[in-house]
Amino acid sequence: MALNYLYKMTSTKIKELQPKCNLAFIPLGPTEVHGPHLPLMTDFRSGLELCERAARKLQEEGIESIIATPVTYCAADVTNVFPGNTSLRVETVEMLLEDICLSLARSGFYNIMVVSGHADPGNAAAVVRGIENAKKKNNKVNGTYSAWFDKGVVEGGAAAYFNGIHPTYDLHAGESETGFGLMRYPELLDKAQIASLKPNYEGEFLFERIGAGAKDFIECGAPDAYFGDPAAATAENADKQYDVFSDYVVDEVRALLG
Repeated sequence: MALNYLYKMTSTKIKELQPKCNLAFIPLGPTEVHGPHLPLMTDFRSGLELCERAARKLQEEGIESIIATPVTYCAADVTNVFPGNTSLRVETVEMLLEDICLSLARSGFYNIMVVSGHADPGNAAAVVRGIENAKKKNNKVNGTYSAWFDKGVVEGGAAAYFNGIHPTYDLHAGESETGFGLMRYPELLDKAQIASLKPNYEGEFLFERIGAGAKDFIECGAPDAYFGDPAAATAENADKQYDVFSDYVVDEVRALLG
């Protein structure tokens, strides 16, 4: 069964969908530097991938959904030291998510799951505030922010499908995201760079260092903008990882719908 993409549909088709669908996914991620080897679209493509996988699994349960236009800019100041990085203020992210949620609710898609491929704590907090602001303005809005990254990576939920020895430190442009790129757009990856990259497990201290005031990835221990082991990546493992990650999203949707 085909998925429903808001940005690919006519208004007439959306109207036809409304009676059988009140659930929307918002894929989210910045245009952000991911090491010397991955394209800057990595995070929002990752978020979209998880929305698509979750939507297909929910269709098998008879639950229809619509996938909103991906948000392709976020707060990503920690990577501003690298060329090409694009970042929003957290206030902008908050207002953006509020407006998107309210817009979706006006069309009847008031159950909203935000799925981010970007784990920046400040950005996540801004997204949550935006959702909460929307709830205050429209009490039909029933939205939440997926914790798939915490469960699947930080807490090791998908650790069995990593080749690297420290999968819980694989926090940015490492094995998982490199594997995702190999799976979805291998022609855009710099494979010579991947082969040359040594494991960087400073991700163990990433959130601690950010909390202590580190301003960028260089100060956090990632002078080349990656944490983890990119050279350990395979497309096959990434497929298994993202299957686990999307299971967490499906569970969260079930809880959201009650």
